[in-house]
Amino acid sequence: MAESSRSPGDPLSHALGLARAVIAHEPAGLLTDFDGTLSPIVSDPAAARLVDGAPSALERLTRRLAVVAVVTGRAPLDARRMTGVPGMLIAGNHGTEWLEPDADEPTVSAEAVALRAAVREVIARVPEMPGVVVEDKGSTASVHFRNAPDPDAALPAILEALGDVESHGLRIGHGRQIVEVRAVNLGDKGTASRAIIERFGLRGAVVMGDDVTDLDMFAAVADLRDAGELKGLIVGVGGSDHEVPRAVVDASDVVLADPREAARFLDALGRDG
Repeated sequence: MAESSRSPGDPLSHALGLARAVIAHEPAGLLTDFDGTLSPIVSDPAAARLVDGAPSALERLTRRLAVVAVVTGRAPLDARRMTGVPGMLIAGNHGTEWLEPDADEPTVSAEAVALRAAVREVIARVPEMPGVVVEDKGSTASVHFRNAPDPDAALPAILEALGDVESHGLRIGHGRQIVEVRAVNLGDKGTASRAIIERFGLRGAVVMGDDVTDLDMFAAVADLRDAGELKGLIVGVGGSDHEVPRAVVDASDVVLADPREAARFLDALGRDG
């Protein structure tokens, strides 16, 4: 049963107690989503930035932990620009493209490169609609409809326009006022999380997210924890936000109210020791 910010007690203190116990199992790491987790959801997707307090907290944690990784649907270079924190590993495009802390360009598989033309072809089907923004991220794409005059009507119109994507090796995913076009067999945030945990030999891991795509990341940590291979803490963010799916709350060990509380959590964790 997850602790919720709407439950009695202090979820922030509870989360800190659990996190401190987890990262005592070294090597330990932090795997976190970006949008809605450490950055407030904004009307212009390109304007997203880390919430106040998060940059310094993350920078301290990069010096303390074996790895701090941002696992995001953003293109890797966009995620780096938006975070502005050196020393972080970025698994972008839902974990299918990797940007090392000291690299200038991400590592992209040949399979991902081959899908770019298909992604462009599919998203070109979406006509101009008021308040709808199509974001081409190379091997994936997002169609944002948060600013549509009637988001509930925009969603079926977008899905109808996209039509059949499976014949292109793609699939449709859903997020917070977003339709995502992604590869079928290139992996997801869960496979990326497993790869990070294995690569760094993590014995403890804190994972943070707020949306349905983060559930794969949560499940990877939960499975490894259940198998006795990892001490893990699953932190949901957005307990005070009606947009956060109930499945995220249910899958979390503790739920923080919003990105600001998440930043306070990381700040306190980074100041330990």
